[in-house]
Amino acid sequence: MSVADAATQGMVLAYHEIMPQSNYAYCVPSGSFAAQLELLSALAANAGVRARVTFDDGEQSEYRNAGPLLSERGITATYFVNPGLVGTEAKFLGWPQLKEVLAAGHSVQSHGHSHKFLTTCSDAELTQDAGGSREMLEDRLGATVEEISMPGGRWDKRVIDACARAGYKRVFVSEPWIDTEIAGVKVIGRFMVRRTTTLAEFEKMVRRDPRALWRMKMRAMLRRRVIGVVGDELYHRLWCKLTGYNEFEAARQGRSS
Repeated sequence: MSVADAATQGMVLAYHEIMPQSNYAYCVPSGSFAAQLELLSALAANAGVRARVTFDDGEQSEYRNAGPLLSERGITATYFVNPGLVGTEAKFLGWPQLKEVLAAGHSVQSHGHSHKFLTTCSDAELTQDAGGSREMLEDRLGATVEEISMPGGRWDKRVIDACARAGYKRVFVSEPWIDTEIAGVKVIGRFMVRRTTTLAEFEKMVRRDPRALWRMKMRAMLRRRVIGVVGDELYHRLWCKLTGYNEFEAARQGRSS
């Protein structure tokens, strides 16, 4: 299944880390990831149900652990990376590895420059994170960059407008029920696969089960209400602590993890 084949078909799946085991909520165990890929292959072959595999953050496990499992099944993926973090810490992929990713048939696209939430950026910072990250990736890798996924899932119309000006054609967000167009840019939702995602839950999302999507939408509405009460900054600090995300945040900010 090529990136082009899956670009506009079916559910878009988002992964962050693939490890044998981890306490991080968004780290999918290698065995679970392999089973999910097997299911994707079976659904595509037997039911014509397709999905697209994507990764955020450009972390080593996506290359070392996920890469061979993808290759074994002939599945290509999209790696959304932050060029400002590439090679800065052992946790992040380097430019030579990203070139290997491209050579293997995968796609490398933008996740913003340094993973700063784009909704919190000034106009100048937003231009740099959106347009600057695209230019840097294209210059360093020699490949076309037309897609960007939203760091932290944060987005609004101002951010989409900036992405449109920067030349992106598709923006990926964290709400899997979204499929719309704003300012001439396709805004596409993704399902965030978690450590605890069961194979049955996974299949329902790949098949875009209406009830499963409705439940996720209701949870998202509740989360927005909580954020409205406590504020996005406090919510994010609590979220990092509860999910085990602090290691990435430390690496992103150049602190020892």
